[in-house]
Amino acid sequence: MRIPSQFDDDNLYRKKIPRGESVKTFRRLIRLALGLALVVVVMLQAAKPAVYRPFFGHLPAKSGGAAASLPSAFAERTPVSTGGNAKAGQTQYSPKDGQIANQLILQLSRQEQVSWTVTLSRSLRGLKIEKIPDAIAATAQKIKFDPDLSSAKRAEWEFAVQDLAGNMPAPEKDPEKDPKYGLPQKNALLAALDEAAANRVIDGSVWRSDDFDSFYRALDSASQLPDSGTATVGALPLLQQPDVFLNQMVTIHGNVALVENIKAPENPYGIQDYWQLWIKPAEGADRPIVAVVPDVPRSVSEQAGTQIAATEGAQISVVGKFLKRLAYKSGAGADLAPVVIGRITYAPFAEGEQTTRPTANETNVSTSKFWLIASISCVGGVGLAILLMWRTSVLAKQSRKLRKAHRQDPEEFLKGLGEQSPTGPSVAEQEHS
Repeated sequence: MRIPSQFDDDNLYRKKIPRGESVKTFRRLIRLALGLALVVVVMLQAAKPAVYRPFFGHLPAKSGGAAASLPSAFAERTPVSTGGNAKAGQTQYSPKDGQIANQLILQLSRQEQVSWTVTLSRSLRGLKIEKIPDAIAATAQKIKFDPDLSSAKRAEWEFAVQDLAGNMPAPEKDPEKDPKYGLPQKNALLAALDEAAANRVIDGSVWRSDDFDSFYRALDSASQLPDSGTATVGALPLLQQPDVFLNQMVTIHGNVALVENIKAPENPYGIQDYWQLWIKPAEGADRPIVAVVPDVPRSVSEQAGTQIAATEGAQISVVGKFLKRLAYKSGAGADLAPVVIGRITYAPFAEGEQTTRPTANETNVSTSKFWLIASISCVGGVGLAILLMWRTSVLAKQSRKLRKAHRQDPEEFLKGLGEQSPTGPSVAEQEHS
């Protein structure tokens, strides 16, 4: 409670002594330091991709690191789609060709479909096929086309099938003049074969023999997958929305918890072994994701056969095809884990491993970006501090003006008290004497 003065209605507390300029400068420095510290904290948080993933799941994943030196990263990319989820526009075939392809594969047995898939996928990728199986040539002679098919369309399909079988007929249209002659039909046939193999996969079960047609097909074509451009998802969307993501290309991030090198049984693709990785998702879900990849960098292979905490494992990014939800036995009982078959697009370097040197162009761009961001941050921090100081000064001046405006002047008789001498006699005493 303030005690008012009887002379000028001011309080009897001691007034604050104005501080010197050194104190004001010290306060400015403190405010500037706090502003810069705030900017640095915001920049560090903004640099973490995990901050944006809950809102922007489609952000591209970082790629490179030790994964850039893997054999699967050096494979030549072809525009031919390697998954059963390709659209007609991406594979450049018409809906009519897709219908014809679906009718043709119904005439093939499961074993024949697998043989055709192996030969056709490698032929479209430009890989050399030493010997085409005799069963393909025999089956190609037995295939029957719809009698209502036009002669031009029939000629294209016959050329595509016979070319796959190793026979080179003389079509109505010279393929040497048009290198893409029969290519849409081959793409449509491969997409239909991939879809048939994917339909044989049973979701929510353990590994079955019917699963491995699509399994090895996805593993064989893993090197054709792009580094970016696919949706980034976590474990929960894959588990709760399988109809949306099954047979789709996705990107996953997380820490490797368990590494297994598995020897593959005899298969049509000639795959001898592969790596099975149990990954703890980066978004924090306590549900693992199983990634199957053809090769891994040293930072990941060193974890094979060791039990480590999931947070201490190598942080990797994997792009691949979501095949199924695998049933497995966990500590809580029966559970499901999504299976993604593809390749590693990012992995850290192992201790002592030589990193790849960036080009001069990349170095200049990175340096210029760093200094640009640093300059903008410094200017923004200083500007914010100056704005706060100016605002505080304006508010202080307004407060002083308000106090002076409401302060009442002392009365006239109180002013005269100070002018009288305290030792001299008063006028009344002089008259009395």
